Amino acid sequence: MRGKWVLAAGAVLALIVVGGVGGLTMRAFAGTAHTKVVTKTVTRLCVYVDHKDKGASYGDLSVVPKYDHQVCIAGKRGPAGPAGPSGPSGPAGNSSVITWSKTVAAGAPAGATHKGAGVPQGTVDLATVGPFTVRGYCTSPEGTEAITDVISGQDGSSYAWGDNYLSGNFNIASGPQQASNPADGSSQSPSFVNEYNSGEFDVTTADGSTAFTGFANNGVYIDGPAGPACTFTGYLVVEQ
Repeated sequence: MRGKWVLAAGAVLALIVVGGVGGLTMRAFAGTAHTKVVTKTVTRLCVYVDHKDKGASYGDLSVVPKYDHQVCIAGKRGPAGPAGPSGPSGPAGNSSVITWSKTVAAGAPAGATHKGAGVPQGTVDLATVGPFTVRGYCTSPEGTEAITDVISGQDGSSYAWGDNYLSGNFNIASGPQQASNPADGSSQSPSFVNEYNSGEFDVTTADGSTAFTGFANNGVYIDGPAGPACTFTGYLVVEQ
């Protein structure tokens, strides 16, 4: 919107600015015989004065310069408006990727089991997909060792890691199969090992209904001498 006032000879121009909600309220009174009142709530008013050609001066709400000289009056910032509506929900995350980061406080003697169960002490289940379990083992035969294995809960499955593989005979009775390079160390000699040249491990059921590729990292006292003794990180990518 533009307001225009012609400065005629003998006319008196008065700008009265009062506070308004969200900006300024401007009233312009021009002349003595004729009075024209224009009211508009704005946040910024600039008056451009023609010093060169003695032409009309403009009060321009668009703040587009017309002349070399301008005088601007800025109002106080109004209160924040209400929050807009929530945007649409994003797409679901990728459920085919499973990650883990778990620890075991202290290593257990090799072969030790939980009372009343066949699960060794010093272990932690890292991921379970279909009939398969990825498990971290923290043992202390000499120093401390952290290693990640995979266990089958369905006969006729297959498994491969590095030079190790069971084709069609990765069975329940096969027990834990190594799926990572072990990390060996102590509270005074930390260790962290990834798959490096051994690569990822692969597991599938006989009918291919459950299959995934995994990558495991093992650490010993990587958080310092106070422990935890073993740290296990890694991920699985499940075939959909």
